[in-house]
Amino acid sequence: MNAFINLRDGIRKFVLSREMLFIKIWNGLVAFVGLICINNNLGFCKPLNNILITLLISIVCAFFPIQGVALVLAIVMLINLAALSAETAVVGIAFLVVGYLVCAYFRSKNTYNMVTVPICYSFSAPYVIALGAGLLSNISELASVICGTVTAYYLHIIKNNYAAIWDETSDVSIVALVKEQMFQSKMFYFFLAAMIAMFLVVYFLRLSSIRMSWIVANTAGVLVEFFIMLSGYLLTSQKAEIPSLVLGNILVLVVGFILNYFILDLDYSRIEKVQFEDDDYYYYVTAVPKIRIVDEDKEVKTF
Repeated sequence: MNAFINLRDGIRKFVLSREMLFIKIWNGLVAFVGLICINNNLGFCKPLNNILITLLISIVCAFFPIQGVALVLAIVMLINLAALSAETAVVGIAFLVVGYLVCAYFRSKNTYNMVTVPICYSFSAPYVIALGAGLLSNISELASVICGTVTAYYLHIIKNNYAAIWDETSDVSIVALVKEQMFQSKMFYFFLAAMIAMFLVVYFLRLSSIRMSWIVANTAGVLVEFFIMLSGYLLTSQKAEIPSLVLGNILVLVVGFILNYFILDLDYSRIEKVQFEDDDYYYYVTAVPKIRIVDEDKEVKTF
C-alpha cells in the first residue's frame, strides 16, 4: 500500500515541479485528440483533414489556455460543418451561441465541456465528462454538461445523415432533421437524462459524509447512467449499441478511480471524532486525516 502512495506522491511532486510544461503538453494533447475526432467524424473540409495541419494546430494550441483550445476546436468543427452545407453550420453556431449564453447565465466556468462532450461522444464515452464535472466542479457546471450533450447529439445526427445532406439533389432540411431525430427522438432524452442523472448522483454523493464517498459516487453514477442508457437502447431497439456502452462505461470507471487515486488522499482507517463548543453552539466534527508517509531519516556513516 505504501508503495502506491509513494508512487502517487512522487508523480505529484514531479508534475508540480514542471507544472507549466505539463499544462502545455496536456492542452496540446487535448487539441490533437479533438482534431483527430473531428476529422474522423466530420472531415468534410479536406485541407484541414491533414495530419501535418493537425499537428501544427495542436502545437499552437499547447500555448493556449484550455478555453482557447476549446474555441479553436469549435472553429474547426464549424468550418467542417460549413464545408458540408451552410445550413448545417448556421444551426451548429446557433447551438454553440445558445450554449455559451446558458453557461454564462448559470455562471458555468467550464464552457469547454460543450466541445469535450462531443469529442468523448465520438468514442462512446461522453459520460466521462459528466463524471469529472461531478467530482471536481460545482453544481453550476451542470449547464455546460447539458449544453455539451445537446451539441454532441446534433453532431451525431449530422454524421448519420451526411450522405443525404451532401447530395445536391436531396432536399433534406437540417432544421427538420433536428426536429425529427433530436427533439422527437426518445433516445435523445434518454441520453440527456443519463448525463444529468450521472452528474447529480456523482456530485451529491461525493459531497456526502459516507466513507469512500468518491469511489461510491463514481460507481453509483456509472450504474445509474448505464441502466438509463441500457433502457433507452432496449426500448428503441438499438441493441447493437450496447457493447460500445459497456466499453465506454468501463473507461469511465477507470477514469473515476484514477481521479480518486491522484486527487483524494483520505485515510478512512483513522477517522477521528472531535467535539468542541463556543458561546452559542456545541460542535461534533468528524475528521478524516489525509494519507501521509513520513520520509525515513537515513543516517549515512562513512568508514
